[in-house]
Amino acid sequence: MTDWTIWQALDDWRSRRRELEPVFAQAGIAPELESQVNRILVDLKRQPPTPPLVSGDRQRDEEERSRYNAAFVRHYDESLFKAESLVRLPWVPEASPIGEAIVAEVARLRATLQSSPGEAPDFADLEALLGHYLRLDHPQLTISPELLAERRRQIADVAGWPLLVQRSTAQPFNDVVPPIGTEAFREAFYAQLDLYLATPWLHCKIVSQWYATLALDAVLMRKKREAGDDAFVAATFKHRWPSLSVLLPQLEMADQIWYLTLIIAAIVALFGEYWLVAVPLILWLNLSVGAHRRQRKRVEQRREELVARAQMLKKVRDRFAAGMSTPDRLAHQLRQLDPGDETFGASFYALLRLQSRER
Repeated sequence: MTDWTIWQALDDWRSRRRELEPVFAQAGIAPELESQVNRILVDLKRQPPTPPLVSGDRQRDEEERSRYNAAFVRHYDESLFKAESLVRLPWVPEASPIGEAIVAEVARLRATLQSSPGEAPDFADLEALLGHYLRLDHPQLTISPELLAERRRQIADVAGWPLLVQRSTAQPFNDVVPPIGTEAFREAFYAQLDLYLATPWLHCKIVSQWYATLALDAVLMRKKREAGDDAFVAATFKHRWPSLSVLLPQLEMADQIWYLTLIIAAIVALFGEYWLVAVPLILWLNLSVGAHRRQRKRVEQRREELVARAQMLKKVRDRFAAGMSTPDRLAHQLRQLDPGDETFGASFYALLRLQSRER
């Protein structure tokens, strides 16, 4: 279900940043277009220049008449130029046939002004076309309200998803989006990113920046969580001292249960004078203490390495978010930090290539 508070946030961004205007325009939302049409209609109704008085001097009258005709054409040409430029602005693509009709009507009016200097042409057809173009109600158009409603839903659900994540993160009890940095969030993020990449009319610099920064934030959060997880850090070692936690990593307090069982067995063997059982158990327990101490040191060393990588990623992320690093540079740096491309998926690098083209 669409969260219309996100739509409101996007509309605020549109009013402050012009990058979102083409996206909203394709969904039939362009207040600036309506203002321009109104200005054109007002300009067309302005009083044209007054014809010069006849002085009786033929040469002088012809020069004055020539200047008047040129001024008369210029009076309307500015409005016609605005009308012609209007159809080049972002708008609903399905309205392009009416845009072509406006261009053709402007060409006809210019020809009329040149062929009949000093006579104002009939602008009724141009005014009607401009109205149809703005309201999307021309008989030739087959734009259903459901189409525009669907595009507006996509703006809120796809382009506004990073804002939804930002709002969900700021509210601790908001579970609309999985916690950032989890595997569930990664799956949801790449599903939304694939939708964004598959919808070309939504592509714009600022939304691409939101998605790219969100991907970096999610990876950074996950790496910080992994660095603080002893079990994860220990699992990165190829060789570990054999214990129950190695065999059953999902079992809570596995090592405690394992060594408590061995201690009880050793005590029972000692009291029962089963020396062939007690001595190996006591020896194994002593070796285990030393092995776990060494493993603890290795865990701390590996943790320092993971923290250093996370700090490096944080610097890369901050430079990119501040606009001090290009998408191509970011891709190069991330491939150095993650040579196997295990952290960032192919869709993320496709997003960076898209950003490079948008610049």
